[in-house]
Amino acid sequence: MLASALLAFVATSHAFSIPPSTYRARQITKTSQLLPAYDYVIVGGGTSGLTVADRLTENPHTTVLVLEAGSFPNPDDVLPVSDGGTRRQDNYLYQSVPQTHLNNQSFYVILGNMVGGSSGINGMMTARGSAEDYDRWGELFGRGSKHDWSWKGLLPYFKKSISFFPPPADLANRFHIKYDTSYWGKSSAVDASWPSYQYPGLDPLLSAFKELPDIEFTADSGAGSAGVYWFPTFMDPVKHERSYATNGHYSNVIRPNYHLMADTPVRRVLLKDGGATGVELKTDNSTFTIKATKEILVAAGAVHTPQILQRSGIGPQKVLKAAGIKTLVDLPGVGQNFQDHPEIGAEITRIHPNAHDLEIDASFRKFAEDSWSANRTGPYSIAFGNIAGWLPLTSITPSRYRSLSTALSAQNHAAYLLPGTHPTVAAGYSAQMRGLAKAMLSRDVVFARILLNATTGAVGPVLNQPFSRGSINIDPADPFGGAPVIDFNGLSNPVERAVMVEILKFFRRYHYETSLKKLAPNETAPGPAVVTDAQLDAWLPSGVTPSDWHAAGTAAMMPLELGGVVDQTLRVYGVKGLRVIDGSVIPSLPGGNPCHAVYAIAEKAADLIRSNA
Repeated sequence: MLASALLAFVATSHAFSIPPSTYRARQITKTSQLLPAYDYVIVGGGTSGLTVADRLTENPHTTVLVLEAGSFPNPDDVLPVSDGGTRRQDNYLYQSVPQTHLNNQSFYVILGNMVGGSSGINGMMTARGSAEDYDRWGELFGRGSKHDWSWKGLLPYFKKSISFFPPPADLANRFHIKYDTSYWGKSSAVDASWPSYQYPGLDPLLSAFKELPDIEFTADSGAGSAGVYWFPTFMDPVKHERSYATNGHYSNVIRPNYHLMADTPVRRVLLKDGGATGVELKTDNSTFTIKATKEILVAAGAVHTPQILQRSGIGPQKVLKAAGIKTLVDLPGVGQNFQDHPEIGAEITRIHPNAHDLEIDASFRKFAEDSWSANRTGPYSIAFGNIAGWLPLTSITPSRYRSLSTALSAQNHAAYLLPGTHPTVAAGYSAQMRGLAKAMLSRDVVFARILLNATTGAVGPVLNQPFSRGSINIDPADPFGGAPVIDFNGLSNPVERAVMVEILKFFRRYHYETSLKKLAPNETAPGPAVVTDAQLDAWLPSGVTPSDWHAAGTAAMMPLELGGVVDQTLRVYGVKGLRVIDGSVIPSLPGGNPCHAVYAIAEKAADLIRSNA
């Protein structure tokens, strides 16, 4: 029946007046165009959803429907390469509740509300983090597991998910850019390449790292090590345009069995006899049901995935009861374990020329514009930067890393979670913190990212191993229409605060105890009057932002007794035919930007689904 319906759809597609563009080739615009049922319905057409849809429809006999709440992207939505580090400030924002440990400030969560998701608006950084980060994922399930989510088990999917292109030879020689193609692949339609220009101000920034003790220079960003290293950009190597999920896994894929319906929020997953049977949409003033014969795959992201599960009756009983939703599967971890990479807002110096000069220096701007218009080279080919210090705690604070690790191990971890946290979720947090305490002793686990670009010299540090955990739940007053209730629980763990103080002290040493001092650094935050550890700690609530736009963890892949939501096959506990395949399954954030990890998760998910694991 499905095959005949699919052929009928292809044969009559012109009857629906679908324009013959690449987007419209498989675009569904009306519910009347839908098949009676699909093998797989994917809820969310972002980074992971489009990747999995592409892979599943490689089998011409498999039908897939992707449902995306956002619209198809237009030039205003998909940020150009030169704006890769700037997030649109409209349409994609949710605001957190006031943060107790951050002076009761509220903070935004920014999402890519479009086909392609956040891969269309992010900073385009491919850094994947440390090998030991992923080994800790696997260790949560114990040794000898059939489904390997360790570094070894994920590396083939990191390689499969991106096609690597080496940097231009002149820049590689000029800046000593090292790379090792053995950590990269060449088969994906998502590209990782390099800008055609780097600011000369990188020279003193790199030299300063060489003057400090215990700083490694790593051969390749994909090696899973810590240190100072170069990394490519999610970018087409010829056009120097953003390479993301839409143009990598949708626009150029012409298959009649791959359907996508944009501007279509999913209200909930429908369950019957313990299994997922379909999804419910809200259309005008009525509801519409779409059936799946095999599985429902939720790929709505760390903010919306827990919303959809909770609205479906899957989640913490007390949350569902408060919202007036019948609990079908009491799963305490849904919406919990929320985490992000906090930004530490230290600001010290500028080196010229820099990206800011594109606005204030007419001659430099003309050079940039002429280079770009002539052959797409020059400063406008840079996104957010391509080199950073990805530093272990052993390098950040050689005298204190052991005592900080001991302090974390000795904690009553549950005391730093939100009130009323379920015991299984608290047990999972404790397991993560024990693993993090071990990671604090490693020379190969990244705890801080100090991005190098010539705009602000070394950009204010990011804590790459967050200790705090919060929650994202439905609004009990308006569970189907209201915004999610977001609580970062930011800066709640005292060891996290102590680590941030050590990072700030390192950031100062980098600027004031190296040759960078000759450039007359000017610290504007925290400021020269903030000197002692106690003063730095007191500054943190006003200087820390709990988000680097890396929301994760709210449907964590962990054992059920540790507050997990999905198992190692990404199946939701207690529900047949339902998996989560996006960044919400990340149990603990890796020490890098998570986009590449999400692509790898999606590639592995596709293999698990195809093998019916």
